[in-house]
Amino acid sequence: MVLFSQYHSQTHPLSELDTITRQYKNTGDLEGAMKFNVNALKKYEDEKNAEGTVRAHINIANLLCTLNRHKESLEYLDKAEKEIKKTKDPILRSRLYSEYGRNYALLKLLKQSNLIFDKAIGYAWKISNQKQRDYYLYYNYAWKWDNFDNMNELDSMHMMQRKCLKISSEPLLFVKIADQYVSRKIHLDSAEFYLNKALPLASTGKYPIRQKAMALLTFGNLYTEKKEYEKALDYYLQSLAVSEKMKSSSDIQEAYKAISRTYNFLDNKEKSVEYYTKYSLLSDKIAGDEKKALNIAVEKSLQEKEDEKNKFYLIILTIIILFLGIGYFIRKKYIQKHKESEEMIEEKSLETDELKKKINLSFDEVAQLARDNDPFFVTRFKEVYKEFYDSLISQQPNLTDHDIKICAYLRLDISSKEIAQYENITVRAVETKKYRLKKKLQLSADTDLKKWILEI
Repeated sequence: MVLFSQYHSQTHPLSELDTITRQYKNTGDLEGAMKFNVNALKKYEDEKNAEGTVRAHINIANLLCTLNRHKESLEYLDKAEKEIKKTKDPILRSRLYSEYGRNYALLKLLKQSNLIFDKAIGYAWKISNQKQRDYYLYYNYAWKWDNFDNMNELDSMHMMQRKCLKISSEPLLFVKIADQYVSRKIHLDSAEFYLNKALPLASTGKYPIRQKAMALLTFGNLYTEKKEYEKALDYYLQSLAVSEKMKSSSDIQEAYKAISRTYNFLDNKEKSVEYYTKYSLLSDKIAGDEKKALNIAVEKSLQEKEDEKNKFYLIILTIIILFLGIGYFIRKKYIQKHKESEEMIEEKSLETDELKKKINLSFDEVAQLARDNDPFFVTRFKEVYKEFYDSLISQQPNLTDHDIKICAYLRLDISSKEIAQYENITVRAVETKKYRLKKKLQLSADTDLKKWILEI
């Protein structure tokens, strides 16, 4: 760290900026990497060094994304995009779109993310140095692999996997293969084989320390599947320690959830609740941050579409002016405005249909958690029906999680008989709970509780 402390006091050649940043990241010192790049950015801006300014902006955006600060990450990328017009370096352009794609992927905008990764891949192919070209191709292929996996597009996922294997053998690759086996509960011996290859590599210090955290977490998942919960817990706690060193919120969140679940398997209810509480609080914070970032991502997407339309309109209008004169230009403008209005209505309709599909999927997920009497049912319900939950709590802040659970059942249109089955109690007991809830809500005797809940 003595060596790192010297970095902040000097101006570095562009070739060193990324190398030094990578050294910080490999040791898990994201805060040091951030300070280093912020300091470098100021100096590059003072020197009016466009390439250095772009590189520093992209590095800062990358670090912010790792820290789950997507809103700020996207803002830095927007600044880099404005400056990048002054350079023609395909590496910078590939990196810029890679980081946009990464943010979009983590915000669950998977289709948009893949489109942006395709732009990054296009620029990566223009890089003359093969080693650098392969590095950036691998980076984008690996993220598209994740996206296709999350979209359950297995053929596309395997295609990206094959492309990655042709280029690299870094630990993250082995972790991802092992995770596929573990998550599908198949070939656990193969999963252990790949993890035993990944963890020693990830511990060498040659790769970002996050890869070690991911390897440890996946080892924990493997031993959970094997029902060796003490071993699983040990790996989860090691993974948490690495993630806390990086201050990576999403990785910490995932570790909290896994540790809570494992303590529950070990019948240590106190520890299970302790880590579940940590998980819940961090989830709320991440959800709030992601919502803000999502707004920026959507606005940018809409702006890009608008920019593309404007370019198209400009070409059309120029042709009209040249060949048909002012009169035809005015008429054409009117037609284009009408067309734009119809396209906007159609686009909104498509967005509404897409939103309905997402709501239906979320409803099915929450309903299944209810049927399974899953301990995460109430937490997931709060996330999916956030507006309802916020409105309910604003009116009745003293409601307990148990009260909210009854409200959730009613909101999901679950009958008393079904609730009794899920809770393993009698229908009469369910009606008693509903009666007590009604009194707590201070509703009149003739008020229909279910109707009242549905109208919130």
